[in-house]
Amino acid sequence: MPTPKLSITIRNASQAITKLERYRNNSSSLEAKYQQFIAEMIMLRLFSVLEDSVSEIAYKLASGAKYLNGCGPNLSIQAGSMSGSRGLFLSHGRTRPIQNLKWTKARFIRESVQHVISPTDPFIASAQRNGATIDEMRKIRNVLAHNTKSAKSDYKTVVRLAYGANVKITPGAFLSTTRRNPVCKLNQYLASTKIILTDMVGGV
Repeated sequence: MPTPKLSITIRNASQAITKLERYRNNSSSLEAKYQQFIAEMIMLRLFSVLEDSVSEIAYKLASGAKYLNGCGPNLSIQAGSMSGSRGLFLSHGRTRPIQNLKWTKARFIRESVQHVISPTDPFIASAQRNGATIDEMRKIRNVLAHNTKSAKSDYKTVVRLAYGANVKITPGAFLSTTRRNPVCKLNQYLASTKIILTDMVGGV
């Protein structure tokens, strides 16, 4: 079986994000309410790309992939395949196997892989470096996807940090408006996701 390559993961993610950027740019001339709706859909898809790519990077590292700088990850055990990587993450080094792996928060990423990929490895270090942005995006995704009481509360925190006050604004408007910043939040998240994933496969 050929060694998995992180370059393929980052290429596919970049292509997916570029497509979302085109949707965003093409919608910029529409009426505000349509821009906001499209921004919400793009945000949901963007976070899915981030989550899927982070998990794929982890699976590939645990099954022998090298970082783009040519260095290998610091592993306690190596899987024979990407599917085997998931099994190791769920059970290796754990008193009891866990049922699910989570990739939506820096802490979750570390807890999912730390018994296979060393906590000092560049992959986990990168997740920690980018943790604040990942968590902010997660909170926006959650209010769009779940709209629970806790998701709404987390979203209000994001707005308060962004605006310095408790501003009543819908997620779609928050993502698409340029009133307070020349670059809207959605465009920031699109750019940040490419940066985060590139950092995660860099090996430094």
